[in-house]
Amino acid sequence: MESNTRKWLKSHHDTLFPFFPYLKKKRIEWLFDRLEQKGPEKGALYVHIPFCTGKCTFCILTKELPSHPSHTTKYVNSVLEEASAWGDYFSPVETVYIGGGTPTSLSSEDLKLLFTGLREHFQIEPDAEISVETTVSELTEAKMNLLVELGVNRLSVGVQTFNRGLRKTLGRRGEGEEVIEKLNTVRAFFPLLSIDLLYDIPGQGKSDVITDLQKVIEIGTDGVSLYPLIYSPKTAISKKFEAPPIETAKGAFGTVKSFLEDNGYRHLNINHFTNGRDKFQYSTYFNRLGNVLGLGAGATGFLADCFLKHPSTSGKYIQNKNKNTVGNVFNVPENVIPVLWCVSQIQYGRIDIETPRREWGFEPLEAFAGTLKRGVDRGELIIAKNIIELTSEGMFWANTIGAEMAVEYLYNGKGNLVSLEESTAKIAKTIMLNKLRLRSKRRN
Repeated sequence: MESNTRKWLKSHHDTLFPFFPYLKKKRIEWLFDRLEQKGPEKGALYVHIPFCTGKCTFCILTKELPSHPSHTTKYVNSVLEEASAWGDYFSPVETVYIGGGTPTSLSSEDLKLLFTGLREHFQIEPDAEISVETTVSELTEAKMNLLVELGVNRLSVGVQTFNRGLRKTLGRRGEGEEVIEKLNTVRAFFPLLSIDLLYDIPGQGKSDVITDLQKVIEIGTDGVSLYPLIYSPKTAISKKFEAPPIETAKGAFGTVKSFLEDNGYRHLNINHFTNGRDKFQYSTYFNRLGNVLGLGAGATGFLADCFLKHPSTSGKYIQNKNKNTVGNVFNVPENVIPVLWCVSQIQYGRIDIETPRREWGFEPLEAFAGTLKRGVDRGELIIAKNIIELTSEGMFWANTIGAEMAVEYLYNGKGNLVSLEESTAKIAKTIMLNKLRLRSKRRN
């Protein structure tokens, strides 16, 4: 299948859609019983703060404008009330990630309340990586001082681009020079600095991407997360612009990879590069099916072979009468876990063949034979004795390859791929069609 007809999946969330028909909804009590039998295990903690004052044209995240200060305080208290239910099942915490939205839109009082409460409910390791997402427009020097006092040692800053014209297209606030000045201040405050950038922006050339990367390196950034812009029908940018051709995006990705590697960075996962200092521990938990407890509106998690999904708005989350539980619990069947594990490993650009053989008696070379052969023929995969490795070309197509693997095994290759760039109705229809294929497969 050629790149002009093959679907390029830009998000790791797209690789999960083929699994949805297999998930089994469970009661929260069932999950607590399961966790009690296993005993407390180490893990990662994710807290979602949905509040954001920005009006970015491209954002697809769960976010909302902050209302009255009392509402945000009530929200933080609801998060901590939910957290109180998990302390006996989830310990110690090796990494904390506060995402959004824009977490630093919280007042200093609410930030203190949140971090103090999390430390009361969980045993957070002294050397835990504690990350907070922010934007330069929401970050003051006083907030930086406070975050350091609260134990934050890694700041993840959403820059997207330094280019004035492209920032205007994206609806970003502040000029590139102002952003650089603020980032240099951040660099002096925090041991680890990670920056988010976008490519595949309308009107963006390779030289624009390289200029952004040069500035990132000059600042001394430890980690660079580089994402393709997702043209979701929900966003303002998709209503005004069409996505550039895939070949353009592929060229930009290759340029970025080569430039960063030539400047001492290595590819940590599909979207993240590190200078060696930034371990990005949260992502390693999520991508290896480790224990990730999500708290807050729209937050997801993965515990004891179960996905956890919360109500999508702060209002629904707060009003939930049983705040000590999550919105929904979905169990992944035992026979599907090795498939999910292999697909998750694609995020790192390699699959250790021996692990699924040893852990589950699962043979990846047989389960994904068709996808692997096509990947090798396209120059996207290299299969060695005990490893399946993605080439540079394969890293660009990684999410697509992961979804193709899942469809091959789960639906005998007859299921459909779907992405966040499609309408909610089409995503739901594709999941329903895959569910019908699953029923047919079970009957046969």
